[in-house]
Amino acid sequence: MVELDLARQCILFRDLSDEDIRHIVALGEEQTCREGDTLAVQGSREGKVFVLLEGMVEVQVQTGEERRPVVYLGPGQLIGEITLVDGGPHSASVVVTQTPTRVLAFERKALLELCETRPRIGYVLMRNIAADLGFKIRHHNLSAA
Repeated sequence: MVELDLARQCILFRDLSDEDIRHIVALGEEQTCREGDTLAVQGSREGKVFVLLEGMVEVQVQTGEERRPVVYLGPGQLIGEITLVDGGPHSASVVVTQTPTRVLAFERKALLELCETRPRIGYVLMRNIAADLGFKIRHHNLSAA
């Protein structure tokens, strides 16, 4: 079971009570990954969302034959949040760059059901996801300028 102190540091759980966090964490599956493991493949529709608990990953985008790194993510960050929100395919590939890397993996369906059955929690989760996406867009725009 993911430690509560560790979960509190993740953007997804911001402004949620300890009870709410425990409820959400129970829906996920903790996984330990090694350098080179792939968490998400650009274009795939596997529909998983990950909370990065420990370690580092590289987000990569492929255009034609070229695959380029976009950003590195560390503890507390989200992976697959766009897929959760819009139901579309993963917009990038995510490759583990550090051993060990620990993630909390969620099925998209489980998180959406939680949002439907517990609207207050769902609102906070979606607000946190929107804030994370905003941060990533701003960071990308600033680094591209």
